[in-house]
Amino acid sequence: GIATGSKSVMTLNINRLVQIAVKKKVNYLDFIRENLLKVHKYQLAFNSLLTDLFNAGALPAYKAGFISLNKQYLTIGVNGVVEAAEFLGIKAKPTKEYTDFIQSLLNVFYVENKKAKTKDVMMNTEFVPAENLGVKNYKWDKEDGFVVPSTRSCYNSYFYASEDKDLNILDKFKLHGKDFVEFLDGGSALHLNLEEHLSKAQYRQLFKIATKYGTNYFTYNIPNTVCNDCNHIDKRYLTECPVCRSKNVDYLTRVIGYMKRVSNFSLARQKEAAKRFYVEAGKL
Repeated sequence: GIATGSKSVMTLNINRLVQIAVKKKVNYLDFIRENLLKVHKYQLAFNSLLTDLFNAGALPAYKAGFISLNKQYLTIGVNGVVEAAEFLGIKAKPTKEYTDFIQSLLNVFYVENKKAKTKDVMMNTEFVPAENLGVKNYKWDKEDGFVVPSTRSCYNSYFYASEDKDLNILDKFKLHGKDFVEFLDGGSALHLNLEEHLSKAQYRQLFKIATKYGTNYFTYNIPNTVCNDCNHIDKRYLTECPVCRSKNVDYLTRVIGYMKRVSNFSLARQKEAAKRFYVEAGKL
């Protein structure tokens, strides 16, 4: 098949934009639209450069037909959405207030992306993983005097606060269900943090829940322990290797499409990872 996906991702810091709009006493949705249209121009400029390279024969994978320029999206990333809601006094919970906030926000992107579509260009919006950018946005906003969370040192990549222990499994599926992703044309994955692997019946039940709420894109994060001495990997969260009894262990967690050692995260991300709430299998 021909590879599609995104040609380019340019991300807007929603928390900063909302706070600037409030300070200016303007409608924050209108202000976000104004900045989104600027990013559209940047994306179109990037696309023109890419087209020039293609015509010059400098993109062999595209020229060979492995990737299609016309079928790839120019993606608008969003980050700091939960933090923007918190600034406005809206809790990231499956409530009507938060649902309305998300829908009104993402509808701005959805409408403008549709308007920008041509036979050669497609735009979409994605809740980007922001493994590094979420840390940078927090740092830059704090340095510039914007309101940042006191409970975390990086911005969330989800529709909920990853450290929130009051949210149950149903809440998280709702928060990534049809009411929240209706206008998110680039998708957002629910990363369900579980303390241990589930039984076949439990996984089947989660699929039923996903179907009920319209959660079309989700995955599981179960901490794995890796021994730094004998390299044994165990699908449980342990403080000691069960094979060689070494306490020199590290932990693997899933980042989009691959496993990564927590020790390889940035310091801020390691702190955030330590705060993530994992649901016990017995509480499903």
